[in-house]
Amino acid sequence: MKVNSKNDVLALAKAEQNARKKLRLLAVYHFLDGKNRTQIASMLVVSRRIVNEWIKRYLSFGLDGLESKKAKGREPYLNEIQKLKLAKFVEKQSVSATGGRLTGERIHRYIVDNFGVTYHPNSVYKLLESLGYSWITSRSKHPKQSQNNQETFKKVHPETILNTPFNVMPKDMDIWFQDEARFGQQNTTTRVWAKKGTRPRAVKQQQFEYAYLFGAVCPRNGRTEALITPYVNKEVMTLHMEQISKATPIGRHAVVIMDGAGWHTLDTVQPFDNVTLIKLPPYSPELNPIEQVWSWMRQHHLANKSFKGYDDIVNSCTKAWNCFISDTKRVIKMCTRAWASVGTN
Repeated sequence: MKVNSKNDVLALAKAEQNARKKLRLLAVYHFLDGKNRTQIASMLVVSRRIVNEWIKRYLSFGLDGLESKKAKGREPYLNEIQKLKLAKFVEKQSVSATGGRLTGERIHRYIVDNFGVTYHPNSVYKLLESLGYSWITSRSKHPKQSQNNQETFKKVHPETILNTPFNVMPKDMDIWFQDEARFGQQNTTTRVWAKKGTRPRAVKQQQFEYAYLFGAVCPRNGRTEALITPYVNKEVMTLHMEQISKATPIGRHAVVIMDGAGWHTLDTVQPFDNVTLIKLPPYSPELNPIEQVWSWMRQHHLANKSFKGYDDIVNSCTKAWNCFISDTKRVIKMCTRAWASVGTN
């Protein structure tokens, strides 16, 4: 055992921020100063038994013996194998097509039936959180959606080469994501912060005026192009493709990825020799990050809002879009997809 000078121990006690450890250091200091254990207990207003324990730990292990012992805590109800089995059950139920939802009550029943362990209802949720699960809203998908088609589409490099001019190299291509959304008086409502026990009312109009926002994003550099119109057709789509064509620097080629809407046709890009159009697989809107942009605009600016008419809708959509694109880092982060790369830029 290393013997410390009483002055060293006193200096450590003065510098110690933990009140409990400070007491232990002061007890050792007084012990080294010649005080007996009864005197130390009286000076520090603690029991003689605890002073005996501190001095014993110091004499056996030095100053390391004065460190706080980590509480062992209660043994978990479920072992690691049981937790793994529970996790597989939750995973399976989260993608089940039988309908309904997996509730805490049902999980509790599964634990009781399979492991013979009873949890308090609140502890079930804490257990799920410790396993890495949270209560989140599921994403919808079309029943005809093909996962294989989506995975094939993500291997975008070969298809891009086949659909672009032979003289355009992959390193000179910029991938754009394009889509359009309808905003109007039949607006959405969204969650808001409010006092517990209340449910604030938001106006939901019954009129039918709308505007269509055509938006496109290039995640490589954060460039964006948008167009707001009262209707959708191939003529408007051609105008939007013209915007992208003009925004594409000389020497580069824009590969625009979009869904299969009726006005998303190849002739809308024929006037432009620096734009190629590629269609997403059917029923696969989640492959287009522009969908997240529409959601962001609604949540941050357009939901719970009453519009006076078409001009008000246009102005509100313009402000929402301009706010979104004002932060280039946000645009790039939200719209970048690892699979959407065709060369070294």
